[in-house]
Amino acid sequence: MRMQTGIYWSAAAGGGKNQDSLSLQHIRLQRGECLLAAVCDGIGSLPASQQAGSCAIHCLTDWFYHEGKNLILQNSSRELILLALQRQFHLIQENLRQFQKKQNSETGSTLSAVLIIRNSYYLLHIGDSRIYRIRRRKIPGCRQRYQICCLTRDDTDWQGRLLKCVGVSGEDRAVIEAGRLLARTCFLLCTDGFYRGNKEVSMSQVLGPLLDGSPAGNTRMFDRRLELLGQQSAMAGSRDHMAAVGIVVQ
Repeated sequence: MRMQTGIYWSAAAGGGKNQDSLSLQHIRLQRGECLLAAVCDGIGSLPASQQAGSCAIHCLTDWFYHEGKNLILQNSSRELILLALQRQFHLIQENLRQFQKKQNSETGSTLSAVLIIRNSYYLLHIGDSRIYRIRRRKIPGCRQRYQICCLTRDDTDWQGRLLKCVGVSGEDRAVIEAGRLLARTCFLLCTDGFYRGNKEVSMSQVLGPLLDGSPAGNTRMFDRRLELLGQQSAMAGSRDHMAAVGIVVQ
């Protein structure tokens, strides 16, 4: 399988510093292509929220190029990779706990990530950022050519208040799970500022056609489509910062 990627990052109408962070790491090994994508949304009501997301992103990226890479080279099992991701999440929580202790203040961030290794994908999620999956519909003559579903559940209460995050208490647990990777699949990772102003059907219509392109497709075109969705969200009234990563598996 080959992969095509795109990113979008903007302060949007909210202005000021963008407290959203993202990471996109893509390497080719003899055993195939491997990819890590992640987005974080710092909790703006808490101090140093930008540093919280940045810390989580850097810890996860560093893990990918060290322990993660070794797991790939050693052809490790799904169970071992899931366990390694769990350990790394606990390390992120511990690093943020030490940071808060040193700063004598509370901080936190959401974290949603996708790790792709060979024919499997792994999800790590906590907070209210989201991971979507888009695929072509198999029903002939269906009006909507593409089907979108959200693979994550928002950790919020009925008023939309965040219940879980990385940081603050350091005791919240992330959802970590694995799935089978199929060709002609698009993953979209995005923060709430990006998805709140976009209907799911709009996201599938804008990104779905990328599933029909070649694996050597134009990355700039992917970025442009994510930018279009970001602009649509801003026009719909979203004033929050935005970060999004898109992945198409051919």
